[in-house]
Amino acid sequence: MAADRPLTTTAAVASRHGGPEVLDVRPWDVAPPGPDEVRLRIEAAGISFADLLICQGMHPERRRAPFVPGWDVVGVVESFGSNVRDVAPGDRVAALSIVGGWAEHVVVPSSVVVPVAPGVEPTAAVCLVMDYIVAYQMLTRSASVRRGDTVLIQGAGGGVGTALMQLGRQMGVQVLGADREKKRSHVEAEGGVLIDFEREDVVKRCKQLTGGRGVDVAFDGIGATARASLRAVRPGGKMVWFGMVTMLSGGARDLLRTAKTVGNVAAVFAQNLRPGGKRISFYSIQKLARSHADWYRADLAVLLAMLADRTIHPQISAVWKLSDVPHAVTVFAKGSMPGKQVVAIGAS
Repeated sequence: MAADRPLTTTAAVASRHGGPEVLDVRPWDVAPPGPDEVRLRIEAAGISFADLLICQGMHPERRRAPFVPGWDVVGVVESFGSNVRDVAPGDRVAALSIVGGWAEHVVVPSSVVVPVAPGVEPTAAVCLVMDYIVAYQMLTRSASVRRGDTVLIQGAGGGVGTALMQLGRQMGVQVLGADREKKRSHVEAEGGVLIDFEREDVVKRCKQLTGGRGVDVAFDGIGATARASLRAVRPGGKMVWFGMVTMLSGGARDLLRTAKTVGNVAAVFAQNLRPGGKRISFYSIQKLARSHADWYRADLAVLLAMLADRTIHPQISAVWKLSDVPHAVTVFAKGSMPGKQVVAIGAS
């Protein structure tokens, strides 16, 4: 079902690189899908730290302004290109959009489109498209955790951190979650042990909780904590690095914090040059989705099945309207809410 003309929709548009102040909800033209693309009417989109970095022009996936941010979407198929065979108009699907998600319509590659079962709420399903699949792939493909392992999660109260705790619990993994005291109840409700990084030495506490051994795996999406994460890992263990939250302060560029973050990560990755010892790996959802689209589809299908049978329960801290996106990004940048923030855009 090919569409031969562009569509004018409504979107949260970044007029230039910057913070929430550069976002304006206004009309936006969406091109017709190419031969291998699908156009969706969006029902739900996610808000993530990667969105903040793209807005600031600091992410490898940055786009020239004006553009529409939005990494993760769930929507209904409206049209598709001539090479697409496995979707039909009216199908509800999830997709990794990377950009374009904060809108009523988006065009996405068919390679990252996965069916969503009837009865699954779009606002819940969209939590899986980025946060949960990042967690799942790091646990299974990057770290290959085993039942009985102990893992450290830096920023445990965030969207990916929450997904790591839930999925880790399903896999029989003990979770030590580093975050602020105000997120203690959230971490403990997900079966984790909170380490208050503002009042406790994370490395020392990890050693205490593992009988001096250290954690088997550390997951670090913070950046400036990379050295501490590596020190918390036992000899022969592994650290998986997947983000740089500390490059921004309140959602805005912070050159000093960026320099510190990059320095910490560079020092950690230098460890990979040493034979034996601890291992460090880098996880990038977009790189893995492009190089192994079959993995992405298979892993997201597994997670959607777990959601359908209520094995996992995404923790949604706020649901916003599309018109509220600039304010929502301001709130998200403060990092005060646990779990995932989503945008409800269209009814099914």
